[in-house]
Amino acid sequence: MKIVITGGNGLVGRYLSQILHNEKPFILSHKICDIADFFTLKRLLFKIKPEIIFHLAAFTNVDLCESDIVTAFKTNVSGTNNIAILAGMIQTYVIYVSTDFVFSGRKKTPYKETDEPEPLSIYGRTKLEGEQIISKNCDKYCIIRTSRIFGRNGENFASSLPDKLKNKGKIMITKDVISSPTYAKDLAIALSEISKKKFTGTIHFCNSGFCSWYEYGLYICEKLGYDSSYLIPVSIKNFPDSTAKRPCFSVLDTSLFTSYFYKPRSWNEALTEYLMYEYKM
Repeated sequence: MKIVITGGNGLVGRYLSQILHNEKPFILSHKICDIADFFTLKRLLFKIKPEIIFHLAAFTNVDLCESDIVTAFKTNVSGTNNIAILAGMIQTYVIYVSTDFVFSGRKKTPYKETDEPEPLSIYGRTKLEGEQIISKNCDKYCIIRTSRIFGRNGENFASSLPDKLKNKGKIMITKDVISSPTYAKDLAIALSEISKKKFTGTIHFCNSGFCSWYEYGLYICEKLGYDSSYLIPVSIKNFPDSTAKRPCFSVLDTSLFTSYFYKPRSWNEALTEYLMYEYKM
């Protein structure tokens, strides 16, 4: 089976490429082709004629999206539009990874796939537009929303916080932004399973359970033996490093995924595995 993974060198893409190594997926990195370059992308995809495209490439720095709107729309909207149009032309099944940031966070219960999106940030807006483009232009597609991804292939909270704790300085962490951490390895497995069944439509996947960033940090301290007193809980309203508006409660309901596939394991179990076996002290 011919498979293309955009953003294949990223946090999720490297796990996915390992899982699919027997299929020898084509890793479409930015160095090979800018997905916003329609004609270069067309030549590439028409040559490969993939049966499946995992579209993971995105501009994901939430705060930087606010100051660099052009790049955010170029990558997340124009790039996705090119993928969708070309996938439609060659009848390719597309799996598009989206985000909990398409929601406002005003609900008090986990978001279902049928809940109305209302993004608060440029990042959320561009990812929602990407969803709309995929569903409009692709006959065969899956949009999978996820949240708070962590893993070994890139900088993320679970990999960067321990390094900061080693310096024994005060670290401010939000106490009122609630979502579900997702192990990139588990997400990659879910993407692989979705591709096997060719699930069509929108579906949510994240590790089960939810927590604030502060609770997340406390768990990391507990597992690695760090002094948690260095963590200072603050409200998102007083958090100095935040430019973009964030949903305060963006927990995703994964009951649809459970009914079609399996129940995701807890974020605690997944994070413990990452810290014990993948994080390098």
